[in-house]
Amino acid sequence: MSSEFMLMPDEELDSALRRASAHLAEAGIDQAEADAQLLVAHLLEQETGEVISRGRVQALALVGAPVPAGYEELVSLRAERIPLQHLTGVAYFRSLKLSVGPGVFIPRPETELLVEHALGRVDRLRSVIDSPIRILDLCTGSGAIAAALATERPHVEVTAVELSDLAYAWAERNLQGTGVRLVQADARDALEGEEGSYDIVVSNPPYIPENAIPCDVEVREHDPHMALYGGSEDGMRIPRAIASRAFELLKPGGYCIMEHAQTQREVMVETFESLGFNAIESIDDLASRARHTAGEKPNYSQNN
Repeated sequence: MSSEFMLMPDEELDSALRRASAHLAEAGIDQAEADAQLLVAHLLEQETGEVISRGRVQALALVGAPVPAGYEELVSLRAERIPLQHLTGVAYFRSLKLSVGPGVFIPRPETELLVEHALGRVDRLRSVIDSPIRILDLCTGSGAIAAALATERPHVEVTAVELSDLAYAWAERNLQGTGVRLVQADARDALEGEEGSYDIVVSNPPYIPENAIPCDVEVREHDPHMALYGGSEDGMRIPRAIASRAFELLKPGGYCIMEHAQTQREVMVETFESLGFNAIESIDDLASRARHTAGEKPNYSQNN
């Protein structure tokens, strides 16, 4: 199929949306109708400066509104499997509207659960300590996790670490005004001299096995490989190193939670055990797939 989408002469929005949805579905896009509407919403927001919902787009289609300029091009690009977020420049994560584009990993809904568990730990700590809770986000990418934690619990102190030049630039944009300290460094050996300083460490590291090929074209061709591949046959070389560094950077009694592939549940639990974490928990996502592993650094003063 040709990826090019052409409007018919004097075509109204309702017809264009239906044809664009069919065109995107034929290109293999699962959420074709939603994407067709979101592209219209994006163009209308650029025209008007107002927030336009999918419901508003649907209402405009019912009353015979015209098709916004630029729709043909955006539908054609989406049919080439350019990520929707690259075309609109926006990704939504919890309550946040993030700036994204080429060179940065697009945050996924399953990572929102990691934030939920970290926030639960923040709330538990708030009941027992008075000092600011220090959180570290290793491999921050777009800054999604760090920004969510900082904005949803303003009393915390968040540091975010990112190695990639491009991802760092996106994170810098997304973290403006949040109070998050952003550091460009390798998460495997970052923050020398800050060992034993953090109450919580969170991480969504690269973890795809080196020979595995993601099914989604958008992931395979557009997410940066640095954010995807874990550096070994099992995908665990980089996650193991990051978990080790997390253990070093945590205070005694501190909490670590990491994202991983659903096939890595056992090896991630074994990694946490070998590093010395206790109270290890394997956490499923909303689709009942293994997605996160969490654990605590022993509080040696209590054990002795």
